[in-house]
Amino acid sequence: MRPRRGRYPLANANAILLLAAVIFNASFTHINLLGNNRPLYCLADDSLEEEDDFLAEILAEQAREEEELSRIDAESREFDAMKARQQSEGGGSGMPGGGGPKMGGSNRTMPKGAAGANFSKLEEDLKKKEAGNASDKEAQEEEITTQKAERIRLKREAAFEAELKKMNEEQRKKAQKQKSKDAKVVKRVLKAHKSGRHYAVLGIRNLELQLGPYYIFNFSLGPFVFFRVKTKDIKKVYRNLARTVHPDKNKDGRAEEAFHALETSAAILTDEKQRSDYDKRIIASRRRRNKYAKESVVGVSQLAWRRSVSTLRVAKRVLGPFSTPILVVGALII
Repeated sequence: MRPRRGRYPLANANAILLLAAVIFNASFTHINLLGNNRPLYCLADDSLEEEDDFLAEILAEQAREEEELSRIDAESREFDAMKARQQSEGGGSGMPGGGGPKMGGSNRTMPKGAAGANFSKLEEDLKKKEAGNASDKEAQEEEITTQKAERIRLKREAAFEAELKKMNEEQRKKAQKQKSKDAKVVKRVLKAHKSGRHYAVLGIRNLELQLGPYYIFNFSLGPFVFFRVKTKDIKKVYRNLARTVHPDKNKDGRAEEAFHALETSAAILTDEKQRSDYDKRIIASRRRRNKYAKESVVGVSQLAWRRSVSTLRVAKRVLGPFSTPILVVGALII
């Protein structure tokens, strides 16, 4: 038997509506494409996405820093308020009208030493938190800088590979050889910058020698400085090295990072005040190292002397009357 027409009117109506919607959507898309001659959407460039991600990281970092600063300010205000309350409570014990501390019952006040210990502990905890927050902030900034440098390195490496594909075999070998030389210079600069040796960043050997000051009665002589590198020589070395490390000429991926490190070291060494402070830190570090080496040598010498004396005593007890001739013969043989 054939089914009667119109037996499922609701299903037919839904199918008609769905078909009409599909046709309308297809016709609208076709008309839009023909009329505007442009796609309805476009994919964002990878570089723009990376810049947006980096901007979002910076904004998030600034928000975290503001939140952390507000929290530290609130803790500081709370600590100041508690300190003011402590001072007012300490000064109110001598007020007339029996305002002194009550030693009995539930209203007994805290002893003076305990309150001072609590406040000193709170102050110490606050200082530790501030130091920890500062170290965390430095670590986050260093991580962001590292990530940015890595993105720049990858971008420069990709650009160099694209240039190699456009060259012939001879040009490619020459470019790769030059890149290996540039990489050695960049590696040396970054290694010296990481250890904080600004003279080594510029490739300068710091042979500066300082003697004194010497005090004779009420007079002082010195300090006397020898083999000091002149500022004009530092500037000359910086100009020559900057031509080699500049990102436009150097093909290594980390050339931009090395160029910034070179600029930082040159700025410190060409400024008289900053260079003087840096030289003082170097001299202090050298003196500490020499002192430690001297103490180590003295300690090892004393230990060797004690061991030798104890060994001679044991040998004398074991050998008895034959210890002296045996030791003499042994010394002559040695």
